[in-house]
Amino acid sequence: MPAARSSRPKTSAAKSRSTSAADIRRGSTRVRPDLDITFPGHGRIALASRDLFADARGAFARQFIERAFTSPEVHQVDIDAGRNRAEIHFRGTGEPDRAIVQRISRALSQNRARSDRSPALIFPDDFDQSRAPQVRLCRHGQRLSSWAVKHEIEGRIRFHNPALFRRPEVGQAVERELMNALGVDRYSYSEVTATVLIRYDARQIQKHQLIELLDDALVKSLDAPATPVDLDLPICTASAGLAAVSTFLVPALAPVSAAVFLWSVIPSFKSAYEVLFKERRLGVDVLDAIVVTVCLLTNQVLAGTVLSWTLAVARRLVKKTEDDSKKMLLNVFGKQPRFVWLYVDGVEVETALEKLQVGDIIVVNTGETVPVDGKVVHGMAMIDQHTLTGESAPAEKVEGDEVFASTTLVAGKIRVSVTSAGNDTTSAKLAQILTDTAGYKLRSQSQGEELADKAVVPTLALGALGLATRGINSAVAIVNCDLGTGIRMAAPIGMLTSLTLCAEHGILVKDGRALELIRNVDTFLFDKTGTLTRERPEVGRILTFGGHGEDEILKWAAAAERKFSHPIAKAILDKARARGLTLPDIDDSKYHVGYGISVVVDGHTVRVGSARFMKHEGIKLPREIDRELKAVHDDGNSLVLVGVDDALGGAIELRAAERPEAAAVIAGLRARGAKHLAIISGDHEQPTRKLAEKLGMDRYFAEVLPQDKAAYVELLQKEGRTVCFIGDGVNDSIALKKANVSISLRGASSIATDTAQVVFMEDSLTKLLQLRDVSEELQSNIDRSWGLILVPNIICIGGAFFGGFGVMHSMVFNQIGGLLALGNGLLPLRKVAKVRAEKDLRAHLKTRHD
Repeated sequence: MPAARSSRPKTSAAKSRSTSAADIRRGSTRVRPDLDITFPGHGRIALASRDLFADARGAFARQFIERAFTSPEVHQVDIDAGRNRAEIHFRGTGEPDRAIVQRISRALSQNRARSDRSPALIFPDDFDQSRAPQVRLCRHGQRLSSWAVKHEIEGRIRFHNPALFRRPEVGQAVERELMNALGVDRYSYSEVTATVLIRYDARQIQKHQLIELLDDALVKSLDAPATPVDLDLPICTASAGLAAVSTFLVPALAPVSAAVFLWSVIPSFKSAYEVLFKERRLGVDVLDAIVVTVCLLTNQVLAGTVLSWTLAVARRLVKKTEDDSKKMLLNVFGKQPRFVWLYVDGVEVETALEKLQVGDIIVVNTGETVPVDGKVVHGMAMIDQHTLTGESAPAEKVEGDEVFASTTLVAGKIRVSVTSAGNDTTSAKLAQILTDTAGYKLRSQSQGEELADKAVVPTLALGALGLATRGINSAVAIVNCDLGTGIRMAAPIGMLTSLTLCAEHGILVKDGRALELIRNVDTFLFDKTGTLTRERPEVGRILTFGGHGEDEILKWAAAAERKFSHPIAKAILDKARARGLTLPDIDDSKYHVGYGISVVVDGHTVRVGSARFMKHEGIKLPREIDRELKAVHDDGNSLVLVGVDDALGGAIELRAAERPEAAAVIAGLRARGAKHLAIISGDHEQPTRKLAEKLGMDRYFAEVLPQDKAAYVELLQKEGRTVCFIGDGVNDSIALKKANVSISLRGASSIATDTAQVVFMEDSLTKLLQLRDVSEELQSNIDRSWGLILVPNIICIGGAFFGGFGVMHSMVFNQIGGLLALGNGLLPLRKVAKVRAEKDLRAHLKTRHD
């Protein structure tokens, strides 16, 4: 309390102090500890005691906190074990502060547990786990947290926590918690002010849930060390401003300016030391150190500060752009809910997602995001899976079907049994793959660094020539024209933004090298089954015997297969639906499954299966069926026989369904420079040759066992070809590993086990052309960046020899070139925005149509 309001009779204060102290320690060996109570400001009570507050997280501290919060006016309690001090913060209610203090005093002196009268307080997990000697807890309903609300309006809230100050690991943990949290629109944090600003949608996530996420971040970054605040850019900015003032206005400040400049370039000297003495090589950092040293020795501080400031800006910009690009990359597959409704004994209970275990049952309602991978155990729903699989139409999910995390339930309500949660979900694995990919060091970047390092000696030689012919100023200008700084900024940004573009197209690049190499591939080897053809066959001819009609045979076979979901059953059922046939009911009491299916339908005993099954059932096969079986086998197809009563009634041909987009993709690859296209298959010679001829392939390999496919990849490589193998990932793991670039079409359900470098999340070959295009655009982007870097520096070197260019000229040319290259690296984000806008438009139009 303020001094003017805290004056009161000493006897009253002493009485309050002694009563509270005695009762707080009731049951202890000491009845009156060394407790001192003061009122340092309005709404604050300070208590100091070496005996009471030596442990900020012990049993007494917890009891003290619980009793203090018994008073509804108390909103914050601090304990500092290092200073043996506690502080209680309370809010006025319009009554005298003395009355509030007395109520708090009675609350501290009571000997009943809080749970006797109201629900127990929920302490944050880090209260017991942290070893920090300070504790600050704020009230948020029944939840206590070290996060205090600094400012709050609808949809926007700013939290403060001293634990964030100068601790980047805490900030990164906060970022990980908020990045993919459903309902969090935007967020930012500052290690300097120790605050987190969150903009959120209250319909999807609530304040108490945000606090729980922030508490989890603290638990995951316990005892993270404090680090110095990053003052690199502020110091360099101050140095440049001071140099300008001392140069043009107050020359007396020149010594101070030089000192600040020297301080600002310490990072450059450290990098040069690392390169020169630890890595034992000449790198571009050495050139920077030489330029800085000459600027100091020749009193060209202003030019030197321009160098240090532009380098600092570039470092900050690269870091921010990398962070933003990674966030965009991770957010491509959507945000996940962090709290779920757990179904327990018929009751739905809100539970943190991280606490789910395999086997738990959760409830997902219309409009909600599926939080885990699981299997539907009750209900039916339409689920939008485009973020994972690229499917444009929602998929119908019923009991027994699998669902994936990060997909959206657009209609219905289901109960889902958890099959994988947390880091084991498909979505989490996607995020980890993308994180690993984003960390891949671009080969062009490495080449750029190597070239820049190799250019150090020639640059120094040119500098020496410039020194001999044009003087020190021109020599420093030449030395400053290094190439590595710019490409080290531009190349990784170009890679990250290109990866984001791939993800928007539904292409998951698991290895960044594949994105670089695919443009150089001259040979594409397609696995036939599941790649050029669909996994599910299609019905071809329908043969009839004994006077039965095609529709009759198809209808009876479909009725028999109705209960099955394997590819053959689906093909027959699809054909029956396409013909508009109404399936008859079957007699379940006479439904038998063995080597085939036997069922009574329309008064007939219908058997569906192979020729062997028919013979086993005593059905005599006509001679012409043997010819048909041989012809169909030669074509790589199969026959499903249908027996009616005691005779063969018909046969249904099943043939591989060619992908409708296959021909266009082959033509597109030819147009993009592919020189050799081939098919590899375990099928017979004739069907493989027919498909190769139909698609215009250069080559085919038939009757190849799965384990031998890698040998054919190696054969093509020995011919001097760069090979991309495209398979379904099922039996192709060795071939996928052997190829220069490997691609799988299996989609989201296979990413945990798929060995391919690239996975098409949508079951479409057209992604191959999109991948090739993005790779070509990435190379063009890198080439432009090189041009933006090389041209200004070559001009500068020429100017130093023939135009009198000095240090300041080289600073401007070199750094502007680097910044332009960095901006060029961001260009793919324009296409990302365009693709995203097109997706949103299609979704909007579909919603309106529905």
